[in-house]
Amino acid sequence: MAPLLACVIAACAPSAADAPVADQWRAIALTATPVELGAEEVGRLRFRGGLRLDAPDDSLFGGLSGLEVLDDGRLIAVTDKGLWFEAQLTLDHAGALVGAAGARIAFLRDENGDVFEDKESGDSEGLAHLPDGRFAVSFEQTQTLRIYDLNRDGPFGAAQAGPTLAGIVRLPRNVGLEALAATADGAMLVGAEGGGRARTPLWLAPLGATSAVASRIRYRPHRGYSLTALDRLPGGGFVAIERFYAPTLPPRARVMRFDDTALNGESIEAEELALLAPPLAVDNFEGVAAVRNADGSTRLYLVSDDNFSDRQRTLLLAFDVAQ
Repeated sequence: MAPLLACVIAACAPSAADAPVADQWRAIALTATPVELGAEEVGRLRFRGGLRLDAPDDSLFGGLSGLEVLDDGRLIAVTDKGLWFEAQLTLDHAGALVGAAGARIAFLRDENGDVFEDKESGDSEGLAHLPDGRFAVSFEQTQTLRIYDLNRDGPFGAAQAGPTLAGIVRLPRNVGLEALAATADGAMLVGAEGGGRARTPLWLAPLGATSAVASRIRYRPHRGYSLTALDRLPGGGFVAIERFYAPTLPPRARVMRFDDTALNGESIEAEELALLAPPLAVDNFEGVAAVRNADGSTRLYLVSDDNFSDRQRTLLLAFDVAQ
């Protein structure tokens, strides 16, 4: 989330009274309008379709941050208001992204199975699909991790507390646990946003950790950029999103990659796959999902957090990585 906008949406936090009562999922009237990137290729990425997502009559839609796309094209995201968002992606005959259907939302729950009371407690930012099928979610304001068995329990299942992380009290407010990915062995790779600092901590947290996990790795974003998203690549390694945000300047983002072996060191300097900057279609990108295409290539989906602001957009862009 962009730091200066957090207070704007705090008053819009959900309450238990808003929660769906019957089936827990609530359908929303989503409009998916095609958008052009402004280039067929950028860096090592080939543009494969884009959508602007809107649900103008639903005040709960927006703020998409953590993102996963499953092999069947099912998109799952979490939002700044502590909600699940789900939709089925539509591809054309050539595999380009052309639509999203069946959109629905539901509130995330805490360890007691209750809807989060306010924006601060429910600000979900990172999402990771674990090898056992469950989902891990990071919460930025409280600097916590929770595990959800969405396939077994649906959206109304109680959360399981995730590992605790050492050193989180030193993180600046609203630039906390923003990026999250699962490693091949089921651990969680957790990244703090950094707030434009030269280095930001990463934690490699096993699910079964019984004591607070210390950060031994630092990620080095480009100057002025912050780490906002992580995902594991189908062929190994990780993709990262670095977002540049300033109130008076247009947003931009770097799509980065680093190998599994980088986790053995103390500092990660990722390689750039692409720089997304004006005049290209760019917004506040905070989520990334990597999937394998039928031909074996890698597809990346990027989503932007609109911060529930009329000045920003929820963009969903698809790219294939050049082989």
